[in-house]
Amino acid sequence: RDLLGGDATALCPVLIDPRNDVVERPVAGAEARADRARTGGSVLAGAVEGFHAAKDDTVAPFALAEASGWVAGPLSVARTLAAGPYGRARARLHGAAVPDVATELPVRDGFSDEERRLLAEVILRTTGLVRGFAPLVVLAGHGSTTENNPYASALDCGACGGNPGGPTARAAAAILNGADVRQHLATAGLDIPGGTWFVAAEHDTATDVVTLLDRHLVPAVHQRGLDALAEDLVSAGQGLAEERGRDLPGVRRRRRLVGVTGRGAVVGQVRSRSTDWAQVFPEWGLAGNAAFVVAPRWLTAGIDLRRRAFLHSYDPDGDPEGTALETILTAPMVVAQWINAQYYFSSVDPERFGAGTKTVHNVVGGLGVLRGQDGDLRVGLPRQSVAVGDRLVHEPMRLLTVVHAPLDRIDAIVARNTVLRQLFGNEWVALAARAEPGQDWSRYTSHGWVPWPTAEDVTR
Repeated sequence: RDLLGGDATALCPVLIDPRNDVVERPVAGAEARADRARTGGSVLAGAVEGFHAAKDDTVAPFALAEASGWVAGPLSVARTLAAGPYGRARARLHGAAVPDVATELPVRDGFSDEERRLLAEVILRTTGLVRGFAPLVVLAGHGSTTENNPYASALDCGACGGNPGGPTARAAAAILNGADVRQHLATAGLDIPGGTWFVAAEHDTATDVVTLLDRHLVPAVHQRGLDALAEDLVSAGQGLAEERGRDLPGVRRRRRLVGVTGRGAVVGQVRSRSTDWAQVFPEWGLAGNAAFVVAPRWLTAGIDLRRRAFLHSYDPDGDPEGTALETILTAPMVVAQWINAQYYFSSVDPERFGAGTKTVHNVVGGLGVLRGQDGDLRVGLPRQSVAVGDRLVHEPMRLLTVVHAPLDRIDAIVARNTVLRQLFGNEWVALAARAEPGQDWSRYTSHGWVPWPTAEDVTR
């Protein structure tokens, strides 16, 4: 529950019922500013709700057009022809009405001591972060900023129920920074240095801006490092926006038309798409997803994976019982397969399993979309999420899972999990694995492991 109140948001996969309730609150000394934010937020929410209620009524839209058309008309023109400046101006106005407030997430109120200790240990072990802690460790969630987009939640975090992942990152950081949690972790063999601080962040995948959260809670000794990190994130975000801009429809064409060159022009175009209410390609999301890699990060270091692989850090030496690996394969890997299947079927049969083009969609009752004015509710992703015109940008292929771990450990995990036997045994997911660096890769089949074909094998 955020500071402004209202209904709680379920930040977990849709198949899971949330059990813990965490309520955001202002830090000491920020109560007056928080009251201003709540008042401003309430006024804005009431105005928006009233506008939409009038717009959806039977008769009220006629009166609404007479009363507000003289304002809505020019604003619509500005919103269409100058999406970037319009978005920035609107953000400034919203900031004036609802000022930023220094807040915190009181995780002690929402989680028992035992839950916090267990969560902290699971987070560290399943990500392989068990040694070599840096002074600052960043936990980054992700979300996406788009306008007029019925598929907005498809671009947010699936593990957070189609919502931005910043609050989850904040809660995880608060848990890992707890003194009692650190003491428990030390007894469990996870000794986090006293000088290490966990920082929450959120990556906007439409603009490639990474925002560091709860900076006011970071100890003063880390402020210089935090400032340097923020500068590096700006540079990295601009580089990624420029890289994505090479593929997004319209970016390079517009650059040639106006005769503007350089990183700044491309980055500006990429970021302005997030506030353009006529933009059907705000970002590619996870188009192109092909693999899920469970291994130490040195395995993929220096390889250009072209943003097509989910990378899950895993240290097999620190997980002799396979507990962490089992969690990875039965949770995030399964979610990755859901995503992969969604893109796969929306590409191979867009009429039955996709949703057709966005440009003729009508949202129906908050339940789904129709293509035009009649027909059935559409399922799957719109054409603009997987293709440009007749050219597919998503290569439909079943997910490849690559695991760096002993084969007998993987066998034991698959044997006791029905979902894995179905996915791997029926070849909805291809599984490749090896235990040691330099070994040949093996492929899992329902009849046992077989050598993975090399390029020479294929040519023969």
